[in-house]
Amino acid sequence: MKGIVLDKITEGSGACYLVKIKLRDYIESLPEDYKDYEVQREIVANVYLDNLIQTVLEEKHIPSLVLVSESENFQITGSNFEVSNFKILDGLQRTFRLKSIFETIRLLINEYPNNPGILNLSKIQLSKLYKSQLENFGGSSIQLGKVVETVKSGKKSIQDLDSLFDKYQWFEIWTGLSEKSEVEKMLVLNAGHKPVKTKHQLELLFRNIIPILQKRNYKEFSVKREKEISSTNFSKQRVVGQFHFSSLITALLSFSEGRPLTSNIDLIQKKQSDYFDDKIFDELLKYEFLDEFINTLLSFDKALFQHYGNEGTKWFGRETTLVGFFAAAGKLSQENESTLPQNSLELLKEKLLGNPDILALDVFERVRNSQDLAKINIGTINKRAVYNGIYDILTGRSKSIVWEKYFKNEES
Repeated sequence: MKGIVLDKITEGSGACYLVKIKLRDYIESLPEDYKDYEVQREIVANVYLDNLIQTVLEEKHIPSLVLVSESENFQITGSNFEVSNFKILDGLQRTFRLKSIFETIRLLINEYPNNPGILNLSKIQLSKLYKSQLENFGGSSIQLGKVVETVKSGKKSIQDLDSLFDKYQWFEIWTGLSEKSEVEKMLVLNAGHKPVKTKHQLELLFRNIIPILQKRNYKEFSVKREKEISSTNFSKQRVVGQFHFSSLITALLSFSEGRPLTSNIDLIQKKQSDYFDDKIFDELLKYEFLDEFINTLLSFDKALFQHYGNEGTKWFGRETTLVGFFAAAGKLSQENESTLPQNSLELLKEKLLGNPDILALDVFERVRNSQDLAKINIGTINKRAVYNGIYDILTGRSKSIVWEKYFKNEES
């Protein structure tokens, strides 16, 4: 992807270039997995974003997008530059729509020579005829209808449509950032976007941070998403270092709340109503905490496998375990406001890593399997038992976990 440098600022070892790139070059340079840099669990409802098709058709200004690229992938010659690989730090939602608009316009351009009657079709007819093609690239009959109407009304010709994406777009491209700086830039750029609901915001940010932390020293850490494998099936066949995305997000939210949460419709409703405190951005979504969070996950995963074998790996892969585990650490963190959140994670390792016998997982499974499933919600019972057991270890109330006690308490 090529463009022209307009300005530059430096910040430590990093540099930010204000550049202009033709929209066509940007769209055509997007990697196949460009959406995987940030989670696309939902498309944010936003009047500006939904009307971006009109902005493109009327050739109005689109606010700048922010990219990041490794220094070796960014070459400058005079005022010209070329970038061979990049990630989107800010502007994925706009990019998603720009690409769908680009493909929608190409659809009309390709169809028109053989079927000029397309300009006389109603929106319902357009939807019936082109629904599958539009869905393939995230387009809609509304977008196609607006493009058709623009041509039909004489505002743009077919030839004019083809040149719309030759318009220059401004970008900020960061290079030379350390892993920590890259995470911090991404957090600052995304944390203030109120249209993105808290849980999705956390998903979006965490998903983008994972590759950066993996690159550092967590290459064995990997994440599976629901579209790849359900969380239920995942825990039965996972390997050390592998975690389910939804479980990690719910565990982080549980840490923030200091109590076990459930990844269900109740959690969705709460995150839609701004239930969670903004401190989740101020305290948890920092490089140091997320670094310690992944370090804690991997440290326990390896230790439990070494001590308990596959049973340890299975246990630590369950959402109920992770939620109870980190909710307990979160509660301790809330009670000690003067200490950093990652300190409670360090205490987890200090108390348990050297002596995994404390967890008595063989007893846990026996007690768990003895529960009357007709009378209880086993998932809720599990996470509450883990939560209370781990919390008592962290606070020194217990030196070992007696699972019969915690499961009995949960039943009553």
